[in-house]
Amino acid sequence: MQTNHATLTRAELASELGVSVFTLNQWAVSGKGPRAIRVGRQSVYRRSDVDAYKAGLQADKPVAVMSGQPHGAYMMRFPDVQAAVGLGKSTIYSMVKAGGFPAPVKLGPRAVGWPSHLVQQWLADRINRAEVAG
Repeated sequence: MQTNHATLTRAELASELGVSVFTLNQWAVSGKGPRAIRVGRQSVYRRSDVDAYKAGLQADKPVAVMSGQPHGAYMMRFPDVQAAVGLGKSTIYSMVKAGGFPAPVKLGPRAVGWPSHLVQQWLADRINRAEVAG
């Protein structure tokens, strides 16, 4: 679907806010986040609603940044990591064990996630190495 400057798709908003599309889906179900408008089978967001939501976040509380983690970083779950790096599950976990890929952070008894800034840095390092070698 083509979007204009006045609306954002769920994928575009997820990228802008630094969260996953899954998180936006959860927010829509629980009534959190910017208000979505249904257009057929797709949800879109008005730019004005997104800006108002972001302004409300800044006014409600100061941004808490974990030490060493840049603003906008979030925890990526495994399907997001796999899609971002284009590698299979066994390859990713083998590289984690060998120290060649960022280790996951334990989020709960049966959940792990990867800090997005570490995954993005790993990708940037790979691209830089490929450009130097090429």
